[in-house]
Amino acid sequence: MRVEKIDHIGIAVKDLSSALKLYTDVLNLGIKKVEEFQDLQVKVAFIPVGETMIELIQPTSERAPLAKRIHEQGEGIYHLAVKVENIDKALDEMKRMGIKMRDEKPRSGGMGSRIALSKPDSTNNVIIELVERGEDI
Repeated sequence: MRVEKIDHIGIAVKDLSSALKLYTDVLNLGIKKVEEFQDLQVKVAFIPVGETMIELIQPTSERAPLAKRIHEQGEGIYHLAVKVENIDKALDEMKRMGIKMRDEKPRSGGMGSRIALSKPDSTNNVIIELVERGEDI
């Protein structure tokens, strides 16, 4: 697998509006886009920082898997996303190397990407997200 770069860092937050103030008011960064993913029960703010992005991720339901993780472990880094050239090959390689994956096949992600997530117990409690994009952020 060839990792091209760190695509983004996902940060789990309880309150997206409150968390955004640090990035917009203190760090003077702009928000590129906010999307809601009903299937995952999350709302995500995309904040570009050079060639990388920060994703602030808020659960939209108390039953969302992310809400459970925040309750148990608090807010903080949730996943590290790496850009790969071919997500299908990268996913197969992760599985061959014994990495347990949440996604058995790539699915649609934010801003037109294709993604696949590892299970945290297989990757030092930080989810590794494989990302394939048509263009850079």
